Amino acid sequence: MLNIYNPNNHNGDPSTRAPLSGTQYGAGKTSSAAANGATKKTSFSKYQDPTQEFSSKELKWGFWYVKNKALLYKILIGGLVAVNAFFIIFGLWRWGGFLLGLQDHLRVQTSLTSFVNYSGIHARYGALPAQVAEIQILPSRENKFDAVAEMANPNNRFLVRFDYYFLAGNAKTPTQKSFLLPGESRPVAGLGIKDGLAVAPSLILENVEYERISAHEITDTISWQTYRLNFRISDFVFLKSLEQEGQNADAVKFNLTNNSPYDYVAPNFYVGLLQNGQMVGILPLYLDSLKSLETKNIDLRSFVPGLNITELALYPLINVYEEGVYVK
Repeated sequence: MLNIYNPNNHNGDPSTRAPLSGTQYGAGKTSSAAANGATKKTSFSKYQDPTQEFSSKELKWGFWYVKNKALLYKILIGGLVAVNAFFIIFGLWRWGGFLLGLQDHLRVQTSLTSFVNYSGIHARYGALPAQVAEIQILPSRENKFDAVAEMANPNNRFLVRFDYYFLAGNAKTPTQKSFLLPGESRPVAGLGIKDGLAVAPSLILENVEYERISAHEITDTISWQTYRLNFRISDFVFLKSLEQEGQNADAVKFNLTNNSPYDYVAPNFYVGLLQNGQMVGILPLYLDSLKSLETKNIDLRSFVPGLNITELALYPLINVYEEGVYVK
């Protein structure tokens, strides 16, 4: 009988089966293994492509990708959905916060259009004007005199630069440039005036400029200046002209020592001539240089008749905030 489910058209009767070929009989080991029910697992780890277009490792990853392609697609879609959901939630949160605070935002915009008077704030942080304490007329020499004004800078954070001259009636001294360091008090003078200012002169300041000293660069300006302007007067001697043979001027002699660690180029000074603490005269002192720890012997002459000096006051005219005053 024809059996369509049997590849050999047999019904399972051993007598009607076709005899095995010689080849099948010769494969004794294979038949024995099949008879024992053992199956050999297929592996691609040692597969070698005859065309050498891909390796066994690439074949292995290819099988893995094909097997997990649907899972990878789901993971990608899930990740994109999560990212979009994050941005949507973040946008709703920010827009919600903006809409809830819209009234405050409009109120801030309205306040920015109003003008604030900062004059009170400027008075607190701005510079105070330089002060003139006293103006004196001191004898200089025969038929000449000096106008001296004691000035003070009340600002510890501002350097003051200005032009000045003395005025009395229609008489006017030549205009000079000067400055005051932060917190400094010292005289400014018009020296060797011939006439016209003998009574009640006035000090006129022009082109006044204030320069703020940054606290980030210099914390304590007063200590910083004192450290650089450390000069000492010693061995002061005052000799009247009668005590000097062949001299017609009084001699003011002293030693000037630079105790600071800085060398100065062409430093200038005012030397105040004091009698019992009261200024009775003033002399200019110009030096070519003054090095650190250097001592110079100073000999100044005064032609003021009847002058008696008991002590000296030294006023440096050195702007320590300028690089040009130091020896490079």
